[in-house]
Parts: sequence; C-alpha cells; structure tokens
Amino acid sequence: MATRRLSNLNHILWLLSIGLAAACLLIFSKPPFAQETAEHNGLNPAIAEYEPALAVRTPTCIACHAKIQSSLIADFGYGERYFFGNRAGGGKFGTFDGHIYGDFFGGEPNQTGWATAEIGKNVIVPQAEFDFDLAATGSKLPREYKPALQAKSLAQYLRELERLKPAPAAIIERKSVFIGAPDAATLEARFGIAPPPQRAESGRAGDPGSDAKTKYFKTGSSSPPLGGIGPSPSSNYFTNTGEVVCDGDLLVRGTLFLKQPVITTNTGCRIYATGPVFLQGAVTYKSRNGSADQANLQLVSAKAILLGLGDKSCDAAFKDSPLSRRLVSGLAVSTYMTRDAAKLSLTPSQWGEAIYAEGKKIPELEDAGCREDNVYFSRLLLNAPQVHSRYKGNFKGLIIAEVVLFRLGKSNFAFDPVFKSVPVLPILKDSDYLAVK
Repeated sequence: MATRRLSNLNHILWLLSIGLAAACLLIFSKPPFAQETAEHNGLNPAIAEYEPALAVRTPTCIACHAKIQSSLIADFGYGERYFFGNRAGGGKFGTFDGHIYGDFFGGEPNQTGWATAEIGKNVIVPQAEFDFDLAATGSKLPREYKPALQAKSLAQYLRELERLKPAPAAIIERKSVFIGAPDAATLEARFGIAPPPQRAESGRAGDPGSDAKTKYFKTGSSSPPLGGIGPSPSSNYFTNTGEVVCDGDLLVRGTLFLKQPVITTNTGCRIYATGPVFLQGAVTYKSRNGSADQANLQLVSAKAILLGLGDKSCDAAFKDSPLSRRLVSGLAVSTYMTRDAAKLSLTPSQWGEAIYAEGKKIPELEDAGCREDNVYFSRLLLNAPQVHSRYKGNFKGLIIAEVVLFRLGKSNFAFDPVFKSVPVLPILKDSDYLAVK
C-alpha cells in the first residue's frame, strides 16, 4: 500500500512539473506586457471608442484645408508651457502667427487654420483652460472670431469656430488626454532588453544581451520567422532587404529605412525603432492566409517618422534640402517642441539636426518631389514624437504624434477599421502613446 501511494505521489508530482514547465514556456514565449494588453484584446480603448484618424498635439497644420473623415484627438500641448502656442513658452512665434501648437492665422484670408478643416466626426480634447489672455493674443483676428477669443477653455474655443462651419464637428471634452510616443529606453524596457553597455570606472560591463540590435516576438505559434529586414551595406541603418515577412513585434535599435516595402503578414507587422524611420514609396501588403483583411503595418519611432523626405530637392522652386527645411531651417521649426527633446535639454533645431544627420547616411533616400508624390497609404499606423510627410495622397490609418506636418491641404485622412480587429502596439502600454480618460 505504501509503495502504491508513493507511486501515485510521484505521478502527481510529475504531472505538476509538466504543467509548470508548460506554463513557464507559455509565459516567457510571450512579449512583456502581453498579459496587460490581453485585458482589452490588444486594442487601445481610445482607438476602440473614438476610431480616430489623427491623435496629435499639433492638429492645426495637418488639418489646414484637410478633409478628416473620422474623429480627431488633440490637446494643443496642454500641460506644457507652450500650450496653444503661448509665446511665453518659447519659440519665435505666438498662438496666431505661426506657432505649430497654436491656430495660425493666414492660411486663408480672414481665417485660421482650424477654420479651414473639414472634420467628419468628433474632436476629443482634454479639460483645458487657457492660462493667458487669448483675446489680447488674437487682437488682429476679424470680428467673427470674437466669441472664440472670449473662450476660457480649449473646448469652448473650438466649439465657437465649429459653429462658423456649414457642417460643424462635435467637440467632446474629457478629463485628460495623453498623446505621445515611447523614448528609446522605454522601447528597450518593453522588449526586455537592458540599456546599451555602460562601463563604469571599475570596468564592469553592462548586462548580458544589451548589445542586441534587434529582438522579435511572433504574434502566435503559426506566425513565420522574421525575414527581409537587416542592416544596410554600410551597417549605418536597418532596411528592407527583400520581401518583409513579419507577423509580430520587432525592435530595431537604430535608424530604419523602408523603400517601397512589401509586407507579408497575417495580423500585422509592428516595428519599433529607437532611431528615426524613413519610409519611401507605397506600402504593398500580402497575406499569408490568402486574405488581406487584417494585413497592416505599424511603425513606432522614438525620434521621428518621415514619409517621402529626401536631402536633395527636385523642385525648381526650392534649391535647399527638403529634409533640412522640415527639421532644421524651416520657418516655424523653433516651435517643434516635444517632451523627449525637453527632457534631453535639446532645442527643436538640435533635435532636428540629429535626425537630419541620420537621413544623410542613406544614399537611396529620395524626396517625394523627385518621383510620383501622390501616394495613397492605408492600413498604416504611425507613432513618433514627430511625423512628417511630403506625399499628397490620401491617408487611411492612424497617426499618433506630438508634432505632425504633411503637405498643406493635400491630404484626406480617415481611420482604417483594420485597427479594431488586430493587435495594436501590444508591446506598449496605453500610457506610452495614447490614453483618454
């Protein structure tokens, strides 16, 4: 009898060990925070509820003369010293005369940029009161702006301007809105990678694995191995070396250059770069399961995402570098303020110069003006402190950024419903990039 009990006990312990091993394999084969994102099936609640085409801190420039078919989430820099283009927050310009966080006047005779935007659905903003004299700042605006200039809050200001439009958008006020992008350290932490080796005075090396340049998590067991992304011939940046086979989350520690990428995926290829991302040309999708219903590309950069921006201009009207003009020498660059730049004590032009230097390392980088610049994007999500584009085609997807600048009046924006049926940036926490409460 004792022998039989011992045998049964050993059998139970064996089964428990097998179960524990399986549990460990399941846990550690998943990326960090997979359990957190599973609470809402990998879908950010703000995206699920509002279906925004844009979630940006500087909405006026991108919205000027644009048609936005979906909702828009914005905060105009609320919580920062430069909220709504307050001149006291720095930069050469103020709320109505060129500050990217303001509502610049002059985009159209007698109209501010916001007044020219056509917004099909809702505008979501935080409960934000003005802490400066808006009426004095806008003293040169025409008289129809008087009710808006008397507003005490951002929501009230936008409602007054929407009332002037034939089809006004509804302004929805929420307690708080966070729009941002993860920095390099956050991306590394989310992927479970130690920071780059820091050799102390004692000569001690950094943590094991901190030299890794990439890290990849497959979406599921049926997802294929990663393919088609690798270092450039110069090893100065990463690029697509062929058809990109990617169904999961890829960390790239450095700069990424995608040239007319062909993306083969099931439920999405999500690439997170610690450096800037340059995208040149259209994105083509292929689905491994025979259907393109869920194919999509999600790009995250700790620095900036730039679409169709090159160093050399092919436009006879501009001899200077389009890339430099956007990042360094542009008229309003002094107001392109971001949280990470402020944390690093960098001016907007210093921030831009570092990104410009990375772009100059890419020999194939070409400006949109040198070829067909009417490029249509769909199933594309972009998240970075800054997002710039020189293309003028329609954009169907989602842009989440602080500073955003496209070709003025040359784009239509719409939310792509694919981002309600696939994992959205599951490596990240909502608080890393978009949270509305």
